[in-house]
Amino acid sequence: MKRQLEQYLHYGIGAVLSMGTDQPLIWPLRDSSQKGTVPGATIYTAGYGFGANGGVPPGAFGKYIQRPLTPEAATAAMEQLAALHPDFVKIWVDGNPKVTPDIYKAIIETAHAHHIKVAAHVYYLEDARDLVATGIDLLAHSIRDQVVDDAFIQLMKEKGTYYIPTLSLDRYNFAYSITPPDWINDPFFIQSLEPGVYDDLKKMPQKNDKEREKKIKAFNIACTNLRKLDSAGIPVCMGTDSGAQPTRAQGFSEHLELQLMAEAGLSPLKVITCATANGAQLLEGAHQAGKLIPGNKADFMVLDGNPAADIKATRSISAIWKNGKEIK
Repeated sequence: MKRQLEQYLHYGIGAVLSMGTDQPLIWPLRDSSQKGTVPGATIYTAGYGFGANGGVPPGAFGKYIQRPLTPEAATAAMEQLAALHPDFVKIWVDGNPKVTPDIYKAIIETAHAHHIKVAAHVYYLEDARDLVATGIDLLAHSIRDQVVDDAFIQLMKEKGTYYIPTLSLDRYNFAYSITPPDWINDPFFIQSLEPGVYDDLKKMPQKNDKEREKKIKAFNIACTNLRKLDSAGIPVCMGTDSGAQPTRAQGFSEHLELQLMAEAGLSPLKVITCATANGAQLLEGAHQAGKLIPGNKADFMVLDGNPAADIKATRSISAIWKNGKEIK
């Protein structure tokens, strides 16, 4: 974990939020990280997320995922989690079966009673609509089954709901199929991979994927929805799910996400704001990070290019500063 946190930082990622599949080691590691005694990116965590019994995420994602069967059990489980002081709470609301509205309502209300924000893993618009109405703080993936409507956008504005599109997640789903992606031979990408992954990718394991067209459609809907929500003033943050699978390389995925958000229609400076100031605001200031202003931590990248002109210039990293010190 320390090695991966250092990799994030060397790619210019100053803080990471782990969303619900952690083990007990995360709590002392998180505390040490936030005190600055662990090298690399600063950790924030949702600890143990909530999923449906028999649904997503699969059991292999972690035995500490909570799967309450009643609202009462959900409240009790959330009270136990709150005692550990997570930085966020995560609920998976997709797949089959899903966490039901009465259960996620109990989780949200209990978390809010402890002043903890809640994120939902979503795919479908109707699930997102119910979650926003119930008070969810963050939609942690794109809505990908249909284009959002004006009523839903207005509801998000009224509730102050944040949105993380994770476009790179959906792009990876079909990137290694018929035509190799433009980053396949980029050293910035190759150096971010775990051993052996690059050789597997060159075999193009997705080329016979029968779901390819469906995945491309979902990605295009995600891009449309990001553009609509941003244009309407919905607060957007950057997130990736990097590390969840070997192909979602840690460090590179974040820079790819910036590129995809810009290609979806956001200006480069707006994309950078999503990845810095907006993320810090979502995490209640993130310990005085996210903006270069007096009183904040000196966490920043020095670049050899101008990302306001070309978002890919975020990859031209000349120096990394963390907590006022240059990282060698």
